[in-house]
Amino acid sequence: MLSDPESCVILNVQFGGAFMNRFATGIFLASISAACAVALCAAPVSSAPRKHANPFDPAVVYVPVNSNPPIPAGLKVACMKGPTDLTSSKTCPVVKFRGDTTWAYSFIDNRVAMALVTYDAQNNVVSNVTKNGARYVWQILSSVDDKTVTFSGQANQNIVTTWAELMPPPQVAAVPSNSNPPVPAGLKVACMANGSNLNGNPTCPVVQYMGITTWMYSFIDNRVSMALVSYDAKNNVVRNVTLDGARYVWQITVDPTAKTVTATGQSNQTVTAPWADVGP
Repeated sequence: MLSDPESCVILNVQFGGAFMNRFATGIFLASISAACAVALCAAPVSSAPRKHANPFDPAVVYVPVNSNPPIPAGLKVACMKGPTDLTSSKTCPVVKFRGDTTWAYSFIDNRVAMALVTYDAQNNVVSNVTKNGARYVWQILSSVDDKTVTFSGQANQNIVTTWAELMPPPQVAAVPSNSNPPVPAGLKVACMANGSNLNGNPTCPVVQYMGITTWMYSFIDNRVSMALVSYDAKNNVVRNVTLDGARYVWQITVDPTAKTVTATGQSNQTVTAPWADVGP
């Protein structure tokens, strides 16, 4: 198939000129020929539309092998040129996902496993997950179809993880206590300084996750419960979950391993919710 501009010009001339004039009664054939010329030149394979990657999907990039952040104990950078070539590569594949970067480290004792270590923008470790089945990464592929990432190592052994496993964890932020969005009926802002001080605090801990902000409200009737109310960027309520067992929040913590968020209230009583309850 012809795809360069000069070839297209030649082809159009051939079909539209002397070639078609040979057929005194070949109007139909000439029409077909002209259509073929247009089809061949207007839509070559090389110019077929390409899908643009979603900027919110995991992206695989290659970075200099010595550009890694601080490595957790017991791990090492081991990026190879191929599945059968144990020569160290000058670059390493890493996964960029929603502001975080995941490196696939190998172990110093050379076990057949990788440690998927995820760093935030400040190079703080936010997740460290061991996956057995491969070592010495040389290639990483991200699949839009099944939303997985495949880490390929020595002898083409693979480790597969889901996008969800690489998702950056929720972040806890302290915001002014009077900066809350509209509060649903029956609820109130009640943020305390600590578990034994019932004086109102000037700031409240909130959870920020995938564009969603979750406030931990207490109830006007002072029941020992919290309402986890999640808002989108326009302050629309997207979720309202009641958890019994604590009131008057003063602290929120995130557990990347269990993928939970825990709110601590009066007398250090706690309520715990999965990440799904504070996301979109």
